[in-house]
Amino acid sequence: MARRSTPAKKKKPATRGKANVRKKPGKKPGGFRRLMLGAAMVAGAVSAMIAAGSMLELDRAAQKAVSSSSAGSPQIQTRAERETSKSPKLDFSKGYESPNRPGYMVERTPEDIDKTQPDALSQPRITPVPNVNPSPLPRTDAPATPQVQLAWQKFATHVPDTGRAPVIAIIIDDAGIDKARTERAAELPGPITISYLPYATHLPEQVATARKRGHEIMLHMPMEPTSHTVDPGPHALLTSYDKVAILNEMTWMLDRFSGYVGVNNHMGSKFTSDPERMAVVMQVMKSRGLMFLDSRTSAKSVGYQEAQKYSVPAIERDVFIDDADEADKINQMLDRVEHVANKRGYAVAIGHPRDLTLEALNKWIPKMQAAGFIFVPATDIVRRNSVKVTG
Repeated sequence: MARRSTPAKKKKPATRGKANVRKKPGKKPGGFRRLMLGAAMVAGAVSAMIAAGSMLELDRAAQKAVSSSSAGSPQIQTRAERETSKSPKLDFSKGYESPNRPGYMVERTPEDIDKTQPDALSQPRITPVPNVNPSPLPRTDAPATPQVQLAWQKFATHVPDTGRAPVIAIIIDDAGIDKARTERAAELPGPITISYLPYATHLPEQVATARKRGHEIMLHMPMEPTSHTVDPGPHALLTSYDKVAILNEMTWMLDRFSGYVGVNNHMGSKFTSDPERMAVVMQVMKSRGLMFLDSRTSAKSVGYQEAQKYSVPAIERDVFIDDADEADKINQMLDRVEHVANKRGYAVAIGHPRDLTLEALNKWIPKMQAAGFIFVPATDIVRRNSVKVTG
């Protein structure tokens, strides 16, 4: 029997290029580390070159500085020559200054410092700078800075130097209410001082007229008297007031007009004997730059003493001219004013705008002027030595 022929099995073709492909060798461990190490070595070499260049530049600069400062001095060795020389190396870690590098190290050893100079270690090294064009000395004839004037100085009526002549200050207070008699007071020969009550009317106009005639102006501040039957007028300072009430009343009175040098008390025999409340008054006087004239309506008044405590310029009344509104009594008081002025060198007298008083003063002032007495405003007495003398 014939056998059926079995077809031969075909061999599968080999995959193209697969048998001939070589496996790529794997990366050896540590390659990145070697790369970083190489970079560090390169950076180190660059730094070393920069440092060497810097040291060489310093050597050249030092050699040039030393050679230019002293002619004929030996040249400074280069870095290579110093390294090969047999001289001992300097230990810069201790901060010693190198003799071949001026200024390179600022610290010095105690052996390098002059022992004759005390505390030399603690003194900084300072290079003196020559003063090529010194500034001129300040001028001694330059005008002085003007000082701020206080109110009692700003509005004062100035008089020439009186020398050793006795002086008299006449104060006419209670002014402003009776305008006709106040006007007559402003016509008196002077200068005198006129003190206006704050509750009078047309005060700016009255004050302006008196100032034009050369008189000095004060404010006549009403204060509480001892007698309950006497009325000091509106806005008077009372001992029953606390500090706030006193300040309010004083502000109203002091703002009524301007141009006055200070204050004297109207009545006030009770109020001026109260140290606590008079201290409030003096604080206001101080803050406003005013002077104070103690009318001394009471022997117990502490006005002058409180003024001194607060450094307020102050004077006291010596004589009341018209305590009694009689011609003979007024003339007796004027004789007493003359006596005080002769004895002490000055006198302070207070009167009022009354007919008898104004008539007596019109005759008496020229008579006293002819006798060598000089009439001055109240501020002139402030500048003098206050020695209390009463008639």
